[in-house]
Amino acid sequence: MAFPRRIPIGGWKHALKPESPTVITFDAYNTLYATTLPVMQQYCLVAKKYNVIADPMQLTMKFPKVFKELRDRHPNYGKFTGITAVEWWSKLITNVFQPLEISKEMVEEILVRFEGYQAYQVYPDVLDFIKEAKSKHPDVILGIISNTDPVVYTLLQNLGLYEYFKPHIFLSYDLDLKKPSKEIFEYALEDMAKRYPRLLENNDLGTLRSRCWHIGDEAINDMRGAENAGWNGVLIDRNNKYGHLSRSFEHKDRSSDLLSVDKIDTTSSISYEESLRQMDTVLLGERAFVVSNFKTLQDFLL
Repeated sequence: MAFPRRIPIGGWKHALKPESPTVITFDAYNTLYATTLPVMQQYCLVAKKYNVIADPMQLTMKFPKVFKELRDRHPNYGKFTGITAVEWWSKLITNVFQPLEISKEMVEEILVRFEGYQAYQVYPDVLDFIKEAKSKHPDVILGIISNTDPVVYTLLQNLGLYEYFKPHIFLSYDLDLKKPSKEIFEYALEDMAKRYPRLLENNDLGTLRSRCWHIGDEAINDMRGAENAGWNGVLIDRNNKYGHLSRSFEHKDRSSDLLSVDKIDTTSSISYEESLRQMDTVLLGERAFVVSNFKTLQDFLL
């Protein structure tokens, strides 16, 4: 089969469809849920209550540098430098507003806001996909593999997602492993195989990997990371930022700065509406897929 290859929704013949999935894992932020407004716009809304006036666009431009400097100074959200993940995010908020001075109360209000529905929205097609997966494949194991910190546990609970994925939530903070390394995917699969010995009853590890799927919004961390681990990797690109979904398949690389901005400059409702305008699947390889929404993924995977 030649790649890249485009297949329209409804165009999957039975012979082409993948085998039933055994494991499906997801990235978290900008995959399962996204911000209701861009992050810096929300920061500035809170700041205004404290008579701090800032420009969201300027803060967005500053963010990649501030984020990188803090990550370099306190790797893995401060796990080994004596600060908690909450303190790490407090430093980020304080630093991104500099030289403006902000109060601890304002920082705390921003942190609380970003623990639930005030800041985030679950994409509508996500719950449909999850419910359909469990309906058609009751034994499928659903999990999360994410490069993030334990604050996400609170967020997942507040968004009503935690119950779908526990106890299969694998975070870079907890494991000292991160995507795109194949080790984090291997750890996740080994952990699930220990919990459910049935996974290897009629499969060797290679066959099991071929029925594992990981879905995320970053090409390298998610799609290629999973592919390199022997899994199937799905890039969910709601706004065609990588270009794979264009008619020419023209690919656009995303720098680390652009990826940082991607994370904070999303409005979930707009992103979702745009994602429904493109319903094709693009195959980049035997185990690398690109879709713009979960409705398309549901069509060929479930």
